[in-house]
Amino acid sequence: MVLEQDQQEEEKYTTLVDIPVTKAQVENCTFSHWHPKFKKYTPKCVIIPSLPDSFIQYLEQDGIKLPHDEKSFYTEKITPTEDNEYSDWDDEEEELEQEGKKSQDIEPLKDFPELHSRIKEIIADMGAVTPKLNWSAPRDATWILPNNTMKCNEVNEVYLLLNASNYIMHDLQHAFDGCIDDGKSATDKPLQYELILREWFDINPALEFRVFVKDKKIVGASQRDLNYYDFLNELSDQLKDLIEEFVEDIIVPQFEDDSFVVDLYIPRPFNKVFLIDINPFARKTDSLLFSWNELVHIELSGKDYELRLLTENNTGRFASKEHSENQVPRDLVDASLNPDAIRELTQKWKDLLSRQNGSGSDTESESESEDKV
Repeated sequence: MVLEQDQQEEEKYTTLVDIPVTKAQVENCTFSHWHPKFKKYTPKCVIIPSLPDSFIQYLEQDGIKLPHDEKSFYTEKITPTEDNEYSDWDDEEEELEQEGKKSQDIEPLKDFPELHSRIKEIIADMGAVTPKLNWSAPRDATWILPNNTMKCNEVNEVYLLLNASNYIMHDLQHAFDGCIDDGKSATDKPLQYELILREWFDINPALEFRVFVKDKKIVGASQRDLNYYDFLNELSDQLKDLIEEFVEDIIVPQFEDDSFVVDLYIPRPFNKVFLIDINPFARKTDSLLFSWNELVHIELSGKDYELRLLTENNTGRFASKEHSENQVPRDLVDASLNPDAIRELTQKWKDLLSRQNGSGSDTESESESEDKV
């Protein structure tokens, strides 16, 4: 009997559980939908609604075309020096530039000048900003900026982040993937994309938390940044109380759905909670230190929910950069943590080069490589 119960318990957590999500639930998590209700708990921002189709096409097109209407680090011509003398690349760049002029590529100054000017005005008024679309921020594209953050001091940095982000592309092309009802929008109106420019402030990643709400009850919470912070454990009870009070007293009564996921920021001195985002209670939302099967089956029955924190240094996390799976091939990320995988990847690369050099020299090349190894 005990064995039978253990098997049932194991199956409960190992069998993939379907988590249905509707388009209405996804749309309820659109920034402009929930922001008016919780504005005083969110960082200062400006919402630019109803983005023009040309801007969406600009984000979806291959390559990144930056405007040259102002002095910018990203569009300045390189001054020739002894270190960067003339090369054949100069001719190639000129040819590509001429081809670009003949093509139908979308360009900010030509195709959406009003939006371009509006973004510049907001940055001039607010200072540095961080961008996002309806649901996602380009957290995976920080590698493209010199500061390695989402801090944008000029309009070209906004364009670079949005163009380089897979998360933004997901918003544009796969927002309703996995929804149980077909179509692009839960309403009769076509989906309207929006650009949100938040006032930049330096967030301590250790104090960001993701909270999972099922049937109007918190079933779990996790730190968002998956690195070890030794001071969090002693703050655990205080943070749990703040999270519970904020979510159950403020978010749950005003948000339409019974189940959802919220991202919170609780800076020192721990007297205010900031609402950063609301996400669907669905597998497409990262469950971080939980598994989705675990979250679905959690039954608290009067017990307190768990705030899950890392309890030791995650050496693998330090060896790989956050969101690196969206920047380089996953094989390379995995191989960087495993010497055997590096050797295997190197051998595969040699084999590929050998095949490309012609079948007649395959055997000879491979044997030479083995001798060298």
